[in-house]
Amino acid sequence: MSEILSKLEKKLQRSISSLKPTFCSDVKKGMHEVNVELERLKTMELFVLDNSLRETTVASLRAHTIENKRAIYEEIKKCGFKYFMVESFIHQTRIGDLFLKELIAQGEDLSKAFAFSEVWEKIVDKVPQPDIPIGMLKCKEFGIKNVFLEIDLMYYKIDYNKMNMDEVCKLLKDRIDWIRANLSKDSMIVINFRDFTTSMIQYPERVGHVINYLSSLPKGERIFGLAVEDLGAGMPEQLAAWIHAMKKEMERCGWKDGQLLFHQHEQWGLMHSANLKALGAGATGMWAGLCIEGAALGHADTCTAILNLIRLGNKTVMEQYNCPYVRQAAINVTKAVTGMKPNPKQPIYGDRATDLVYGFIFSDPTAQDGFDMAEFLGVEREVRITTMANEEMILMKLNDVFGEDPQFTLEISGQMKQQIVQNAADGRKEEYNSELGLSMLFDQAGGKLTEKMAGIIAEGNKNLPHINTLIEEIKETWNEWDGRDGVVDDQLTFDNFYIGFMAPYFGCYRCEDSQLGLRALDMDQDGMIDWFEFKHFLIWAGRQHPEVKTSQELLDIAFRDGLIPAMKDEMDRNKNKAANSE
Repeated sequence: MSEILSKLEKKLQRSISSLKPTFCSDVKKGMHEVNVELERLKTMELFVLDNSLRETTVASLRAHTIENKRAIYEEIKKCGFKYFMVESFIHQTRIGDLFLKELIAQGEDLSKAFAFSEVWEKIVDKVPQPDIPIGMLKCKEFGIKNVFLEIDLMYYKIDYNKMNMDEVCKLLKDRIDWIRANLSKDSMIVINFRDFTTSMIQYPERVGHVINYLSSLPKGERIFGLAVEDLGAGMPEQLAAWIHAMKKEMERCGWKDGQLLFHQHEQWGLMHSANLKALGAGATGMWAGLCIEGAALGHADTCTAILNLIRLGNKTVMEQYNCPYVRQAAINVTKAVTGMKPNPKQPIYGDRATDLVYGFIFSDPTAQDGFDMAEFLGVEREVRITTMANEEMILMKLNDVFGEDPQFTLEISGQMKQQIVQNAADGRKEEYNSELGLSMLFDQAGGKLTEKMAGIIAEGNKNLPHINTLIEEIKETWNEWDGRDGVVDDQLTFDNFYIGFMAPYFGCYRCEDSQLGLRALDMDQDGMIDWFEFKHFLIWAGRQHPEVKTSQELLDIAFRDGLIPAMKDEMDRNKNKAANSE
C-alpha cells in the first residue's frame, strides 16, 4: 500500500512541477508587454496642454463668469502648467473673449496660450471651402499665435469622395501656411482628430493618410504635434493599439519629436484606464482639464493622471510640475465652476479619496520616495501636543497657532507641560491641539488670555452643548459595540472598533495603514481603544470645527483631519526609529 502511495505522490509532484514552468512562462509572456508600458509610464515626461479654462465650461450647468476664469487661470499657473487653452472662438463674443482682453491688458505672457479653431467651417455641396475659419481670424485679432486645429474625417455633411484625403491634406497645409504667415512663423500648431475612434473603426486608412502626410513634411515645415480624442466608446486596448500605430507611423516618417496628445471622455467607466493605456502606448501627453468637469460624464483629468504616474514611480513629472499642489488645484477648479466641492467619492481629490489612498499609497515605497504625501493630501505638518511633548514643542505650538507674544516663553510652556501631567494624574484626558484646547491649557497654567484666546473660549463654550450632543450620539453607537468581548468597560477591541467605526475610511483591517491608525488611537498602548482615547479626537474635531452639524460630519473630521495626520506622525516616528537603528 505504501509503495502505491509513494508512486502516486511522485506522480503528483511531477504533475505539479510540470505546471510551474507553464504557469510562470505564461505570466512572464503576458507581463512582457505590460512591463514595457509600465516602464514608459514610470519614466516618461508628460506634456500637459491644460484645457481647464474651456473643458470645464462644456456641458456645464452654470456658465463661467470672468471671476471663474481668473480663479482657474491662477490654479493653472500654480500647478506649473506652461501650455494652456485660452478659448474656443465663435462669431459671438464669449466670456473667454472678455477674459482674454483682460489678460492682454495686464500684460500676461500668452506666448504658450492656444486657441481652438476648425480646419473648415463653410461647406458647399458637401465640400469644405477655403474660407478662413473664425477661430484663426480671432487668433490674429487677439495675438494668439498657437492654434489647436480640429478636423473630422467622418463628418456627415461632407462627401469624402469629393473631399478625398489628398484634398484634406492640401487644405491642412494651406491652414498651416496661413497661420505661419499671419500669426507667427514660430506658431505651435496641433491638429486634433476629433472623431478619432469612429474613424479608426470604419476608415483607419483616412487617419493613416493624414498622419503620413503631416509626418513626412520637411523638418522645417512640420507642426508641433497631433492630438486625438475618444468620446468614451473605445476600449482601452483598442485606443492603445491605435495610438501605438500612430506613434510608429510618425517615427517611420522621421517625425520623432512631434507631440501626440490624448483626450479621453467618460462613458462606460473606463476613462482613466484608457488614458493610462494611451500614455503607455506612446502618447506623449494630454490635453485636458485639471478636474473631471466637462462634457457629459466628464473626462480624464490631469490631476488623476499625474498622481497615477507618481504612484507608479514616475519622478520626472515631479520635476515638471508642482505635483503636491495639483490635487488642491483640482478641488479649487471644481469649486470655481460648480459652486460645490468635488463628489466625495471622486478618486484622488474627493473628500473620501483618502479612504482608498491610505489603503495603498502609504504602502507603496515608490510614492513615498521623493514625494511628500502630507502635502499631496493637504495634511499640514504641525506640532502635536501630548504628554510626550516637551517645553520647546509647546512653545512652537503656541507661536504656530497664535503668533508670537511676549508671554510665550519657555517658562510658561514649562508650566503648561506640568499642567498636562497634572490633568492626566487627575484622570482628565484633555486635548490640547485645537485652538480652544491650547487656549484652555494656557489659561490653566497661569497665562493671561490674549484677546484671540478669550474669543475662542467664549465661542467654544457657546457651541459646547451642540458638540456634546453629537458626541453622545456617537457614544450610543459605541455602546452597541462595547461588551461584545464579554466586558462592558468603555473599551473596544481593535477588531470591534475597526468594524464599528474605522472600516469606511480604511479598506483593509490587516493592512499596515489600518494598524498604524489603530495604534495612533491607542494612546496608552494596552491593545484596546478606550472611549476617552477616541473621544479625544471627537472633542478636537468639535472644537476645531464648531460649525459641524451632524455626528457623521464630526466622525469624518475626526478621522480625516485628526486620526490621519496622527497616523502620519506614527509613520514618521517608525521611519526615524528604523533609520536610527541602522
